Amino acid sequence: MIEKDKDPLHIAIWGSHFSWDGGIDFLIYLMNGLNHIKEENEISLFLILPNDFVSELKYFLINSKNAVSKKQIPVFKKSNVNKRILSAVVNSGIKVQTIYYNYTEKDLIQKLKSINCSVLLPVVFALNKKFPFPWIGYIPDLQHITLPHFFSDVEIKFRDSRYKTLLQNAKSIIVNAKSVKNELAVSYGKTENIFNLSFLPPSINYNNEEEITKSLKEKYNLQNPYFIICNQFWKHKDHLTAFKAFNLLIKDVEFADLKLVCTGKMEDERFPEYIKELKDFIRTEQLENSIILLGFIPKQDQNFLMKNSVALIQPTLFEGGPGGGAVYSAISLGIRSLVSDIDVNAEIENNLITFFEVGNMVNLKKKMQEVLNTPFNVSDYSILEEEGNSRSQQLGKELMKIIETTIKEFKN
Repeated sequence: MIEKDKDPLHIAIWGSHFSWDGGIDFLIYLMNGLNHIKEENEISLFLILPNDFVSELKYFLINSKNAVSKKQIPVFKKSNVNKRILSAVVNSGIKVQTIYYNYTEKDLIQKLKSINCSVLLPVVFALNKKFPFPWIGYIPDLQHITLPHFFSDVEIKFRDSRYKTLLQNAKSIIVNAKSVKNELAVSYGKTENIFNLSFLPPSINYNNEEEITKSLKEKYNLQNPYFIICNQFWKHKDHLTAFKAFNLLIKDVEFADLKLVCTGKMEDERFPEYIKELKDFIRTEQLENSIILLGFIPKQDQNFLMKNSVALIQPTLFEGGPGGGAVYSAISLGIRSLVSDIDVNAEIENNLITFFEVGNMVNLKKKMQEVLNTPFNVSDYSILEEEGNSRSQQLGKELMKIIETTIKEFKN
């Protein structure tokens, strides 16, 4: 806890480089943890975003570059990144003041001066050593080392350069798992300024549960029991293993009416053929009425569908944090999860988790059957809320230690 004779902390959360759903969830995760300890530590939170025009221009240029590299015609599509971030903040109930800047370092510094910034985080591209405020770096994962065949040589070199510069310049760096810290030590030989955050799912707010559940089941035509997968349709998420396991399971007449519901954008820029592979499997095995592909849906809808599922399935081959965002949500909602046994997922310690052998459809089918045959009741919301708030307070305390260390190092 901050001593009373110290100045209040003005913590700036830098959202400029978090455009994907998991990244936005991570920003909310950090703010939620700090929000739970802000009164006793005299914390004020500020969300730093590029102005809307700059944000849209940035993502148009990125999308155009990707289109040209694939010999496609660039198409302007609004990314609405700022809108999605701000919507997530509102839904979380976090009190934060939003500050806009023009995307230059000079203007960023001016805006940070205007709020008397104490520390800036999370920073994914290293700031120069003369940057006038303490800052905390962030490395999401080492996927380019674990799965190098998913990246071009140029992308691998870019990631390597970016991480090395962060490791050299940052006083502190946060990662989402012990395994990421260990991998950084092996690959880059440095861990003294790296702090891994614990697995601490927050509480999730929901109201009028019975009424909303009924309307959503009607909206998405989900009357039968179902498992659910809540991932982007990226190849390393390994939907195909889950599809094959589910196909084996429903051949048993006892489970023939089960459904498998999938949410998430159906696109993978690195492996565009992967979506076709999944759809071909569904068509070939005549699973069109059993595997339900909902695409991208509102977060609240996803949470309610998850809460009313038999269990979440997380078949992923790789994650930068334990379980990925979907497992955080499942535990917050008090439902069971079937999770691949990769190293990072092994860091989850919770009795709602059942592990299966990664990539093994037969083993996953067996675990799905065990879940179906095991009676289960979701805990009362009041209990889940209390547990989630307690975890968020713990996260806030972890972040405070990192922040205090960073400020101290910056002053030395």
